[in-house]
Amino acid sequence: MSVDGTERFSMKTAFALASIVVLGGSISACKTARSAEPAPDSAAAPAVHVDTQNVTARMVPKYLLVTGQLKSARETDLAANASGKVLATKVERGAKVKAGDVLATLDVRAAALSAAEARANADTAAQQAKSAKTDCERAKALVQSGSISQAEFDRMDAQCRTTDYQVSAAIARSNLAAQNVGDGVIRAPFAGFVAERYVDVGEFVMPNSKVVTLVDLDSLRLELTVPETHIGSARKDAPVSFTVGGYPDKVFTGSVKYVGAAVRASTRDVVAEATVDNAESLLRPGMFASVRLQQGEEKAAIVPKKSLVTRDGKATAFVVVDGKIEQRIVQTGESFGEEVVALRGVSEGEAIVLAPGDGLKNGQRTK
Repeated sequence: MSVDGTERFSMKTAFALASIVVLGGSISACKTARSAEPAPDSAAAPAVHVDTQNVTARMVPKYLLVTGQLKSARETDLAANASGKVLATKVERGAKVKAGDVLATLDVRAAALSAAEARANADTAAQQAKSAKTDCERAKALVQSGSISQAEFDRMDAQCRTTDYQVSAAIARSNLAAQNVGDGVIRAPFAGFVAERYVDVGEFVMPNSKVVTLVDLDSLRLELTVPETHIGSARKDAPVSFTVGGYPDKVFTGSVKYVGAAVRASTRDVVAEATVDNAESLLRPGMFASVRLQQGEEKAAIVPKKSLVTRDGKATAFVVVDGKIEQRIVQTGESFGEEVVALRGVSEGEAIVLAPGDGLKNGQRTK
């Protein structure tokens, strides 16, 4: 083999090897490029079938939100009308009583003796008056026959009138003494709850000493403060609805019975008062209330209650927009049976998902 042939073979071999290296590098680069491309999203949620309903809108009551405080319609500090030692206490704090129930009794034996004496004196005075009246009738006949003088008759007639006055006074003293005996039993003037008891057995009480505080809880007063710009909402007999912290899911109702005659200069509001039925005895005086006063009507979106779920503690709905699920936080308002007002979050005409399951996700496609 010649030198030129050998050189040509070596050059061919070198070129072939270089081509293999370049080809290998290209293949490797292609593999690297393909491995750098994003893989399909295997975690993406599959398309789902959902049942939807278009959000409707209609006129619903519009409310003014104000604050209020509950107060008792009747709250009385019952005091003793007689003096004496406390013999018995029949109630404790928190006890429910009926009108006429005995709350406490006093030792009024001295008053009972005085009552017996006064009654006897009244009987004696009545007998004396009866005898004097008989004498006066006889004297009238005698003066007509001339047996006694007119002056003598006038004296006897005055004595008769005096005995009548004495009878009236004796009866009054007897009645007063009997009342003192009756005052030894302290009774509830109306049905209610015992808020406080101030006396114990063995204590000596005087007239006007407080014995118990009695509160009527069957009917309460709700005191409202209404801004002067919305005074028209607080008209007499207007319905009110409210909630209290102790029962946040329960709505209580009442009606306005009083509206203040003047606007308070310092706060630019008026005080109104509503009566509240408390037959269940759930409410207590002193509770603060979030109150709604109706202010006419407004148009609002209405959604089925079954379209709402709770996510992260908030009312949530799902609507279908361009074939995809959108998760919305919804602010709800008044309920009407199986429907509820959506104040924010969805609009009239949107397709809202009915009964969304736990697996439904934001951005998920629909079939």
